[in-house]
Amino acid sequence: MTAKLDPVTGFVVMAFGSPGVALILAGAILVFALGLIGFTAVRVYNPLLMEIRDRWNLLGGLAGRNRRMAFFEQFATVDTRFSGTGADGRLSAALVLGWANYRSLLVDSEGDGFVTSICAAEAFDRLDEPARALEWWANILVAVGLVITFLGIVAALSEATAAMAGGDGGSQMQSALMGLLAIAATKFWTSISGVFCSIILRVVARFWRKAIESAEAGFFVTLDSCVSFMPPEKVSLEQLKSLKRLETAIGGKV
Repeated sequence: MTAKLDPVTGFVVMAFGSPGVALILAGAILVFALGLIGFTAVRVYNPLLMEIRDRWNLLGGLAGRNRRMAFFEQFATVDTRFSGTGADGRLSAALVLGWANYRSLLVDSEGDGFVTSICAAEAFDRLDEPARALEWWANILVAVGLVITFLGIVAALSEATAAMAGGDGGSQMQSALMGLLAIAATKFWTSISGVFCSIILRVVARFWRKAIESAEAGFFVTLDSCVSFMPPEKVSLEQLKSLKRLETAIGGKV
C-alpha cells in the first residue's frame, strides 16, 4: 500500500522530486546573478559614473581666476545641469536629490560667492546605491538557494517514505534509500550556486563602490572649492565676536 501525501507535500514532491530540477534551478540562479550584474551595470552603474564625471568636468572647467566667483556667476547654468537628467534622458536620483539638498543650504554672501554649512560628501550620501543593490541581492540568492535545497530534501524524504511504506522487502527499502541520497545530494547544488553567486555579486559590488568613491572624491573636492564652508559652530563664533565688538563700541561711547 502506498502512503498518501497531503496536497502541499505532493506539490513539493512533484516540483522538486527530480534530480534534474535542482541542476536547472542552480543554473537559473547563476544566470540570474550574471544578468543582474549586466543589467545594473548598463542601466544604473555606468550612467551614474558618467554623470559624476560629467559634473566634475563641468566644475573643473569654470572660467576665471577665482573659482568661487566663477561658480557664483555661472550658477544658473550649473544648477540647470545638476538638476537635470543625463545625456540618455534617465534620471540619476541620487545625484539630483543630493544636489537639491546641497543647493538648499547655499547662501549668497553679498556678491562674494556662496557660503554653505554642509559638505558635498554629506549631501551626496547615496551614490553607492548600485553596490548596495548587488549586496542586497547577494543575501537574497543565498536564501533562495537554501530554500530550494530544503524543498528538495523534503521531496526526497517524502518519496523515500512513500516507497518504504509501499515496499515488501529489504531490496525495496535499499532502493528507496539510494534514491533519497541521490536526490538529496543533487539538491545541494542550488545552495552551492546561491553562495557562489553571492560571492560574485559582493566582489563586483566592492569594485563598483571603489570606482564610485574614486570618482566622487574628485567631484566633492571640486564642488567644495566653489563655495565657502561655514559650519554652524563657526557662525555662532562669528556672531559672538560681533556682539563683543558691538558691546565694546557701545561701552566706549557711554
